[in-house]
Amino acid sequence: MKITSLVSDGVLLFNDFGKVIKGVSPIERAIRLNPGESIYLLETGDVLLSAQAGDIKRFVDAGKLSVNDRFLAVGIAGTVDVEHNFGMIPNITVVLDPTGTPIVAVVGTDVTITHDTDYNTTTIENLTGAAADIDVRVG
Repeated sequence: MKITSLVSDGVLLFNDFGKVIKGVSPIERAIRLNPGESIYLLETGDVLLSAQAGDIKRFVDAGKLSVNDRFLAVGIAGTVDVEHNFGMIPNITVVLDPTGTPIVAVVGTDVTITHDTDYNTTTIENLTGAAADIDVRVG
């Protein structure tokens, strides 16, 4: 899940991602987003709960945050690079909206999805034969 700060000043603080216990010291998983900054989050239970009823939902409802990449215009055979820096193969969902009716893209028919060798960047190529608006979900 990608979250992007929409505020022009101030910092958005997320305090509901829980703790990771390593040995005897819990590590807080709080996140700070500066104006215009984006970050990809692995879709753990804490992150999904925040999106449904926590800090992420509160900031989205207030117009201070956007979630995921939406309505990316991609030309014929055009590509979109998503730099998530996970270091592992992410779960990618692509939704096409070429005619005003969103549909899930079929890999190999509508799009190709490739990753760099370090699994930090994912490239999505439009194979539909027409320009399309796409939504991308990385988790």
